[in-house]
Amino acid sequence: MLRLNVLASREFAMSAVQMSAIKATRSSRSIAPASPEIPLTAKQKQLVRDSFRRLEPARDLVAQLFFLKLFRIDPSLRKRFEGPLEVQARKFAAGMKLMIISLGQEDGLVPTLKLLGARHRQLGLKPRYYRTMSQALIWTLEQSLEDEFRRETKEAWNTLLRHLTRVLGG
Repeated sequence: MLRLNVLASREFAMSAVQMSAIKATRSSRSIAPASPEIPLTAKQKQLVRDSFRRLEPARDLVAQLFFLKLFRIDPSLRKRFEGPLEVQARKFAAGMKLMIISLGQEDGLVPTLKLLGARHRQLGLKPRYYRTMSQALIWTLEQSLEDEFRRETKEAWNTLLRHLTRVLGG
């Protein structure tokens, strides 16, 4: 019986994926995402990668700036991130790098995000916190990249962060 349920679930999932693909091909006004897992076009992924690459030499400092902005927006979040700011910044920078690397993998990002989301829920992080974190990250990117953070790049990051928020909060 369990095997039948698993097979039925797979069939339903495949049907949903196929319907999504059909709808995407019928839509002439939007560009189909490069990956079914991550709703970014190949160009958007490249914009995210390129902007992150520019930050990489100072990624720990950029991550510290992110946390300073985050805690300024919502001081209650400070107690959710135990330990020195430098340690949290290094963890965040490493997580961002993993995310950027995973953008090139068909199934690399979502499973990792689901595990991270489960860990965050244990720490008491709620979906609304991810929106605040996204806001702080966009601000940090704007400040760090200045004129190099163009509208198209900002839209790519916002699309990625909306997706991350859905997966992490789910």
